[in-house]
Amino acid sequence: MRQSKLGALAARPWLLLLCLALSRAATATETGGFISIDCGLPGTTSYVDDTTTLSYAPDAAFTDDAGENYNISAAHVTPELARIYRDVRSFVDGARNCYTLRSLAVGLKYLLRASFMYGNYDGLNRPPVFDLYIGVNLWKTVNVSDPPDARVVAEAIVVVPDDFVQVCLVNTGSGTPFISGLELRPLKSSIYPQVNVTQGLVLLGRRNFGPTASKSTSQPRARAQSPS
Repeated sequence: MRQSKLGALAARPWLLLLCLALSRAATATETGGFISIDCGLPGTTSYVDDTTTLSYAPDAAFTDDAGENYNISAAHVTPELARIYRDVRSFVDGARNCYTLRSLAVGLKYLLRASFMYGNYDGLNRPPVFDLYIGVNLWKTVNVSDPPDARVVAEAIVVVPDDFVQVCLVNTGSGTPFISGLELRPLKSSIYPQVNVTQGLVLLGRRNFGPTASKSTSQPRARAQSPS
């Protein structure tokens, strides 16, 4: 597997922590270049999500045949649960397993989003803890330990120095790594000027400061992780 040029950045702190306010300007994207992967989806047929109307593809073409597909326990499936959370890809073999997202524009700014829900897919009732990397750079320690239907979402904004980027799951000895979904979105170059080829931004939390409903909702704050 070809090593990303992100490896050249391993010696420097390239990820800054950012608490993002949810706004239309902060999520503006180009119209093309979306990659939406339902990790663990069997077969070769994509589907259109009813809520987002985005097309999600199976992940087999992105993983070099590594890992196994599983459905989460039926006890954790509800009508409201997004389809990407209903199956996972689990990586029982190997210390490091990577997804490779190709055909990217060199030097373009991208949002990467990885989603996780354990859902007792293996019947062991032992949610794992493992590390998530972008190339050789630590992105986040994923902890889905409590409860089994908890959902963890990691987001990062990076400038890609190659025509591909790798997202890797690393076994740290605390259970088998798995993933529910992986998404990539191109961003306009004017958004987040702090991001460049030597440093990116990692989501710390998100708050909606302009809700139209009487009760606002928010995404739980993620624990800050220092770059490797």
